[in-house]
Amino acid sequence: MGLDAGTRRLDCGAVAIDAIDRISNLPSNVIDLIVECLPLHDAARISILSKAWRDIWLMHPCLVFDNTFFKRLFKYDKQTQAFEVSRAISNILLVHNGPILNFHLSIPRDLPLSPCLDTDFWIRNISNNGVRKLELLNDQSAYKMPSYFFSCFQLTHLSLTNCIIDPPHGGGGFTNLLNVILADVTITADMSFGTQLKELDLRYCIGIEHLGSHFKYNNNLSVVKIFYSGELDWRLFECIQKAHLLTLVLKGVSNSRKETISLNKLVGKMPRISTLFLDDCFLKYLEPGLAILKRPITTLEKLYLSHVDVGLYDLAHIHHVLCLIRSSPNLRYLYIRLEAKANSSSITDLWISMVLPNNLILNQLETVDILGMVGSEAEFQFIKFLLASTPSLRWIKLKKHITVDSPHKKLRILQALLLIPRASTSSQIIWE
Repeated sequence: MGLDAGTRRLDCGAVAIDAIDRISNLPSNVIDLIVECLPLHDAARISILSKAWRDIWLMHPCLVFDNTFFKRLFKYDKQTQAFEVSRAISNILLVHNGPILNFHLSIPRDLPLSPCLDTDFWIRNISNNGVRKLELLNDQSAYKMPSYFFSCFQLTHLSLTNCIIDPPHGGGGFTNLLNVILADVTITADMSFGTQLKELDLRYCIGIEHLGSHFKYNNNLSVVKIFYSGELDWRLFECIQKAHLLTLVLKGVSNSRKETISLNKLVGKMPRISTLFLDDCFLKYLEPGLAILKRPITTLEKLYLSHVDVGLYDLAHIHHVLCLIRSSPNLRYLYIRLEAKANSSSITDLWISMVLPNNLILNQLETVDILGMVGSEAEFQFIKFLLASTPSLRWIKLKKHITVDSPHKKLRILQALLLIPRASTSSQIIWE
């Protein structure tokens, strides 16, 4: 009896010791994952769980100062808030022991970006600690990146919002960058993100002409996205000699000089492109009269066209759309957002029926999205062409324009759509 009780006590002790060991002796990669999933305040508090964990958060390579972090400190007036936040972040960086591989800072809109914030010091600190991923999201007035920023030689991922990049002579020392996302960023002089860059995403940026070297000499770019980012010299794309572009997105790009764009020269230099997104800002400056490209885009699988005038006062639009479709024999997905013009003339409708090809077969096209339909005759002609040319079509989804609000008109359009012959007997017409 006594022996059994003693054995049970020993067993309980062994279980307790084992439980302690399970916490204290977790593999370092598991501990890192636990800490990475926690807000910074909670990551600091886990030090009480085990002596072995006491300094783990001080060595954790990922520092995230986001909205969750700032809400814990917002207990004072705005000026005091800025001081307390700055002191807290600076102290964390000062006691941090080890490399900082990931640094994320989101400056809230309601926190004054005053001299109290030691942002320059923080950038200097992480530049000396081997930072590889830097995210600075600024909702305040534009922040000028300090010179230390260009000393982040090991940086592989960069994301900046509302900043000013004023590169030193020579364009900076980035040699390892793979991914760059810039939003509301101003670039003041020629610079380079290095020849290793694979993805470049520019949104509402100024001074993108200073990045010309990436198009002329960079052979690793696979994704380029440019949204509403000022003037772009189209000749930059024509200079590409060994492009590895898989995705190209051009939306709202300015062409104030109204230069004619050669689609043959542009896409012909991109032998691997699989996804292409263009809008009317691009389409209206394409060279006129082109029926098909000299060399088909055999790798293109997804084509996105925005603000296409199938109304169609501008017949050049439909010519350019058809040229792209004709030149993409392996196209699988087509997305078109229409420009709402309901009152096309009978002359326009006649021309539409004449320019649409009768013998084109798109064997690979499986899914189609068309947004902004108003029910014009020109739209129906275009949809008839698509349905007659796609034997592998699974579905075509048609979304009405906001002006189509009458139940009677919605029903009339749907009935007309269902009467259109289809090359694919199993295809669906989805009207929303």
